[in-house]
Amino acid sequence: MSLFGMEIGKRAIAAQQIALEVTGHNISNTNTPGYTRQIPNLVTTIPYHTPTLTNNTKVGQLGTGVTVADIERIRDAFLDQQIRNEAKTSGYWSSMQNALAQVEVILNEPSTDGLRSVMDMYWESWQDLVSHPESEAVRTTVAERGMALADGFNHMHKQLTELREDLNASVKIKVDEINTITSQLADLNVQILSIKIAGKQPNDLEDKRDMLLDQLSQIVDIKTFTDSNGMIAVQLGGRALVQGTDNTVLATETDTKGMYLVTWEDTKARAQIESGELRGFLDARGRTELDKEKESPGKPSEYKEVVPNLLNNLNNLAKTIITKTNELHRGGYSLNNKGIYPDGKNFFEEVNTGDVEWAAILKVEEDILNNPINIAVAKAPTFNNEGEKANFGDARIAMEIANLKHNFNNSEWRVKLPNWTGLLSGVLPVDINPSFDISGTTVNVDATVSNMSELAAAIQAAIDDAGLEIKVRLEGSDINMISNTIFTVDWSGNYEATEHKGAISSATVDDYWRSVCANVGVKSQEAIRMTTNQEVLLSELEGKRQSISGVSLDEELINMIKFQHAYNAASRFITTIDEAIDVIVNRMGIVGR
Repeated sequence: MSLFGMEIGKRAIAAQQIALEVTGHNISNTNTPGYTRQIPNLVTTIPYHTPTLTNNTKVGQLGTGVTVADIERIRDAFLDQQIRNEAKTSGYWSSMQNALAQVEVILNEPSTDGLRSVMDMYWESWQDLVSHPESEAVRTTVAERGMALADGFNHMHKQLTELREDLNASVKIKVDEINTITSQLADLNVQILSIKIAGKQPNDLEDKRDMLLDQLSQIVDIKTFTDSNGMIAVQLGGRALVQGTDNTVLATETDTKGMYLVTWEDTKARAQIESGELRGFLDARGRTELDKEKESPGKPSEYKEVVPNLLNNLNNLAKTIITKTNELHRGGYSLNNKGIYPDGKNFFEEVNTGDVEWAAILKVEEDILNNPINIAVAKAPTFNNEGEKANFGDARIAMEIANLKHNFNNSEWRVKLPNWTGLLSGVLPVDINPSFDISGTTVNVDATVSNMSELAAAIQAAIDDAGLEIKVRLEGSDINMISNTIFTVDWSGNYEATEHKGAISSATVDDYWRSVCANVGVKSQEAIRMTTNQEVLLSELEGKRQSISGVSLDEELINMIKFQHAYNAASRFITTIDEAIDVIVNRMGIVGR
């Protein structure tokens, strides 16, 4: 019996010693990221039935002491799943917020240094030219303001392009990070499996694995499952990313612009990324030009296309400024023009073939920069047939260009008339009698004209008689004639009239650019709000997890005292049993000695 007592005491000391060691492990890892509090599960050992000398005595079973069944991690799997579900949303809005914050810095609106201010100064320079059409200094200012406008568009286009490239680089970085994490998860699965097979509890390894899963859930939207062997399986877009001891590798393909498409390395199929930081970068950067991601007819991009849409808006604005300014400028007369026909020259360089990044190519024509007198501001010839100065105060073209700020994007009608090439190059005056239809209304012209101004006046009169609210203006030589952003005549072709709408949807340049900047501001506010909300939610969930899994020094100190006293008591118990054995062995049978 005493021997059993000694064994009970020994087991008690061993159990309390393990409990103290677990407590010390908790205390030492109080500030370790991802550490989960552990507790020793103390259980009684198998009791035995007490033998008796008589059948009437039934003492029953006697306990044989205590042992540590296992060391348990205090973890709430449901809470872990909640945190990972919210982490992907937090990661998405965090990356979107960072991208939009950079966009806002590039736009720099409203401010005196933004693109809107540069455009205002450009329009104002044309307005000044209306008051001083003969001033070479004012014309130089117009050319310089045109250059400043071009520089503003060029610089902003470059910054947005570089931002898209940075976002694209972040996509590649996140893909590499995913591969690194999944490889580590597969390795941890191997180690955890081997320890579990040995009948032990790999608590610290499971902590490392859970921390990696938390990191991965912030990058992409994952689903996790635990099998009977304690190994974690991770799925992404319906496919296994980690399965047991194996992990599937993600790869990237690039288009002609170097934009990365996320694919599976083995099948080359496109990976479906629905949330997380990676999706945020993809939404901000936009789709690639690869066939796997190319837009189908009638099907918009699945991404938000934040930066590409902004680049497109910037290009549309630049294109409209270029084309509208040039259309008016080609119909004007400069101080160097001594003929009866407009100069037919552009103010900005213009490209009419292929996909053009208008904001990147915006540039004032060299002829204008080298000699600002070539700016065509007059609507009528500046010299008469005798070569004498006439209409030197005419600045109607400059006025129309200045008014583009307020009347920017009305649609225009372009009408092609047959057999009129070279009409005004013959003997003047000539008789004209064309007719054409605009929106079902027939316009009949019947007049005798001696120059382009009389030609415009004759067509204007016919349009007014037809009851159409259209103002005519001429463009170029005797080949073309254009209305004030509404009506165009080309002196070769047929009688068909077609409506051409501008590249932007707002009536004025200020309205358009203000709407673009406001849209970015609204998206940025939404990203900030969502990021803040997710941070609050995650903080609340993490607080709950820490209340369960975190180490409390007060609680551990109490446990340490409790286990220490139990250890001391077990030691005293062994001492008592030893004294009893000593009495039996050394003192019994010596009475009367």
